[in-house]
Amino acid sequence: MHEPNNGFYQSFDTETIDGPRTPDQIRTPFQHDRDRVIYTSAFRRLQAKTQVFRSGEYDFYRTRLTHSIEVAQIGRGICNYLKKTGSLLSNDFYIDPDLVEACCLAHDIGHPPFGHAGEKSLHRLMKAFGGFEGNAQTLRLLTETIFSDGPKRAGMNPTRAFIDGVLKYKTLFSHRKKEKHFIYDDQERFLRFVNGGTTQDCSISRAAEDNPAQDQRKSIECQIMDWADDTAYSLGDLIDGIRAKFITPYTIGKVGARQPARKRFRQRFFDRGFD
Repeated sequence: MHEPNNGFYQSFDTETIDGPRTPDQIRTPFQHDRDRVIYTSAFRRLQAKTQVFRSGEYDFYRTRLTHSIEVAQIGRGICNYLKKTGSLLSNDFYIDPDLVEACCLAHDIGHPPFGHAGEKSLHRLMKAFGGFEGNAQTLRLLTETIFSDGPKRAGMNPTRAFIDGVLKYKTLFSHRKKEKHFIYDDQERFLRFVNGGTTQDCSISRAAEDNPAQDQRKSIECQIMDWADDTAYSLGDLIDGIRAKFITPYTIGKVGARQPARKRFRQRFFDRGFD
């Protein structure tokens, strides 16, 4: 398999969860990850999932699909910016933009229709059976069910770095005190793999896995994906809200008048002449 000439990554990062892939002399392992995501039905289904407005309500508004494409572009842009400006990075030591793009494109594929409201409803219905969480469902798709394999389902055999890049949360459902931000208990084997073992290896300390603070130990690719996601939905949702006329100087002023800080914002908004 073609390996990138990039000292930022080692063979450890490109190991795949279900054993070696068929050799590919053209694409790097991370390009392979990205391409496998793009050509899945799970990725295409994002076009019918809510971002803010219902899919098909109007052709201007973003869906989860267009949002994910925007996140991927921002993620690649962050990688390029860091490579050009980071004193520790160089042409042979850099954060792989193909890997970040794969993480960005995949970050929402496990999220259900109807946005976070749908996610909460599914979690309520599934709580007695291990819960439902959009990010945990993304991991399930990538590792277990994203492809048809005859009458069965199969995962895409992702690389270790790719799995780590989509793992925003690393605490098991049974150890999570909150109603969200967890992975399913039966995904513990994937957490072991990311931590350096295998899906059958039990040598990783459970004390580390049970510690909610580990959610803060995100890979750099995961952090970039998260930043890109925040940027894309913050600006995109605002633009869609303005286009739908839900956000206007009047509505901002009406809400803002209730709090002094918002009142100051309202005054600046009117002073600049927005309409």
